Amino acid sequence: MTIQDGQRPQTKSILLSSLSDEAREKLLARGHKKTYKRGVTIFARGQTGTTMLLIQSGRVEISVTTINGRKSILENLGPGEILGEIATFDGGERSADATAASAVEGLALSRQDVAAFLAEYPDAAMSIISELCLRIRLTNEIVETKTNIAASARLTRCLLRLADKWGAETKDGDIKISQQFSQADIGEFSGLARENVNRYLKGWESEGILGFEGRNIVIKDFEALETIADL
Repeated sequence: MTIQDGQRPQTKSILLSSLSDEAREKLLARGHKKTYKRGVTIFARGQTGTTMLLIQSGRVEISVTTINGRKSILENLGPGEILGEIATFDGGERSADATAASAVEGLALSRQDVAAFLAEYPDAAMSIISELCLRIRLTNEIVETKTNIAASARLTRCLLRLADKWGAETKDGDIKISQQFSQADIGEFSGLARENVNRYLKGWESEGILGFEGRNIVIKDFEALETIADL
């Protein structure tokens, strides 16, 4: 399997971005095309992991659900990012649920595929370690934010993370988050009740800090959000 230039995935992964063009093509050539409809579970927490997925298009929601049924969103992944790598490398269970938040296309790489690739390109192992360390750091940052930061700052940090990944500048100089996130989604990502999310968003809208285009959030005063995030 080969990937044409026009179909080449974006490279947000540390592993992929650190490889030479030749090594990257050889790794991706081992992949198998996968498609998922919106709402489909890609990986389930507790399952044994044997593959990881390089996202080519769409958005994948990574979450955990407590025993009392409360869901917490850990991350939203998009094109060029990898999910499922931890269980793939250690052969253990999936540490979180991965759900297609939109229609998703990607390349699945099995543990055997990755092992064969590393036998040919052993230097890539350090990139894998860096990838895993980054994921752990991000998870720790999210946990700290949800437990130790004031509600308004937690919500703004959530919005800034979404804008950093999904934001695009409009002709007016605003930042529009291209993906659509419901208030429930944002609440589960920031650790707030939907009602609190609604209250803050309405307040910031009235202050001109943000606005909406349909279900898309538009940040109009980025510096104001950054100031709130540092409180």
